[in-house]
Amino acid sequence: MSDPILTVEDLRVTYGRVEAVRGVSFRAQQGSLVTLVGANGAGKSSVINAVSGMLRAAGGRITFEGQDITRTPAHKLVGRGLVQVPEGRQILATLTVEENLQMGGWHSGTVGARSVDAMYDRFPVLADRRALPAGALSGGEQQMLAIARALIAGPKVMLMDEPSMGLAPKIVAEVFRVIEEIRASGTTVVLVEQNARRALRAADHGYVLQSGEVVHSGPAGELLADERVVQAYLGVESGS
Repeated sequence: MSDPILTVEDLRVTYGRVEAVRGVSFRAQQGSLVTLVGANGAGKSSVINAVSGMLRAAGGRITFEGQDITRTPAHKLVGRGLVQVPEGRQILATLTVEENLQMGGWHSGTVGARSVDAMYDRFPVLADRRALPAGALSGGEQQMLAIARALIAGPKVMLMDEPSMGLAPKIVAEVFRVIEEIRASGTTVVLVEQNARRALRAADHGYVLQSGEVVHSGPAGELLADERVVQAYLGVESGS
């Protein structure tokens, strides 16, 4: 097996005196979909924010394409191909849909019309609403915009934080269809999700977090088939 494109070793994240992440380790192979699942407050978002450079790790090591990026700031990581779709989407509500898409190429100083048009082809609903303020979109449309904006940055690894949060079941299914398409195109995906069952169905490998620690890991199918894991950590599935 080739070296993983992303490796996290013994990661620790603190907020003041509170240790939110305690020794989390995981890896993602090129072209795979890895998911971190667990209840709200398990430390999933803290992990993903540390990997993306949005939070400074208190300890541990993060390696991307064989290079230590533990202290690399977020804007430099985007330029290298490590791109996050943040929790809550974080679209720029007063800018138009098209202006939000153009922001996806800020790190390179330019984004071609061809790149934006490619996103309109992939997400026709955004083409129909290109001149609207992004804040006028529905929650599902905003999530598609956030994903499209990240794709314009040309990610090698896409970090996705709770993409199904607050969405209706039908929209959740559409979001996961898009995620699976992104992975099928060759982009590595690291997915943080409370909707554990749905995330594991899409993933190659899964890590279950509880209180800032990995308590179970393995091939996603094996985690789904383990009744002890299902009963203790996965709960009732939301969405479809």
